[in-house]
Formats: sequence, structure tokens, C-alpha cells
Amino acid sequence: MSKKLVFAHLAVLGANLIYGINYVVAKGIMPDYMEPRAIIFLRVAGASIIFWIVSLFFPKEKVARKDLFKLTYISFFGIALNQVMFFEGLNLTTPINASIIMVGVPIIVLVFSHYIIGDKLTLNKIIGIILGFMGAAYLILQSGSISFSENTFTGNLFILINATSYGLFLVL
Repeated sequence: MSKKLVFAHLAVLGANLIYGINYVVAKGIMPDYMEPRAIIFLRVAGASIIFWIVSLFFPKEKVARKDLFKLTYISFFGIALNQVMFFEGLNLTTPINASIIMVGVPIIVLVFSHYIIGDKLTLNKIIGIILGFMGAAYLILQSGSISFSENTFTGNLFILINATSYGLFLVL
């Protein structure tokens, strides 16, 4: 296996570990230590600084004027709505609920890709999504139980909006 392939797999593994840990860490610091929007501010500010520094080492590229509107609405779904709904939702629900709802993102992507870009719904895709959902739900539920009580309803709804926004972002 080439070094590039090993590095790519390690990068994907690292990204998924950070993604998975995010639920527990974020829930642990909200709202006692930081409010959801403060976390979002730090994430966006930190990422902006990192991307700006990295951009200094690459050639400048001009964004076509016609692409600016597309970048604006993609950014809205991928960053603004996605992040606000995730952290505000996680603040009002449990990490188990949030992770179970987010397991539905591939289903959302499948539906959006079918209706927006004309991707075909095949039996293999549907079976794969169902098996993936069941496997992830099984693993998540082994460490706790899901609760759809009145106390978590608003948070669950925000996480569902987050998942939908993120799925739309991925397709767009």
C-alpha cells in the first residue's frame, strides 16, 4: 500500500474520531462552561485562521462572479444553519439522541441527490443505507438509550434540521 493511501486512510480515521468525540466533548462543556454559539464562534474563527495561514502557501485562485451566490447558499447550509442547529440542538438533547438522528444523514443525502442531481435510487444503495443505519444504531444504543421525551423534543428537532442542512450541503 502506498504512503499516500495510508495517509489518506489515517486522515479519514482521524476525522471520524474527532467527529464521534465531538458529541460527548461538546455536550460536556455546554452550557456550564460555554454556550453553543461561543463554541461555534471559536470553531469558525479557528478554522478561518488556519485556512488563511494555509492559503499563504498556495497559488491564489479567483472565484468566478457567477459562483459567489452558489458559495453563499452552500455556506449557509454547510456552516451557518448546520453549526447553529447542531450545537443548539445538542445543548437541548442527549449525545445518544443526536448521534442516532445524525446516522440518518446518508438517507437524507440519498433523497436529496435523487431529487436535486438526478442520482438513481438503486436497490443496492437502499439496502446499504438500511444496513448502515441499523449497524450504527445498534453500536450507539449499546452505550445508552434513546429518549424522545418532551424534554428533548426541541433539541431533537434542531438536530434533525442540522442533519437535513448537512445532507443538503453535501449534495450541493
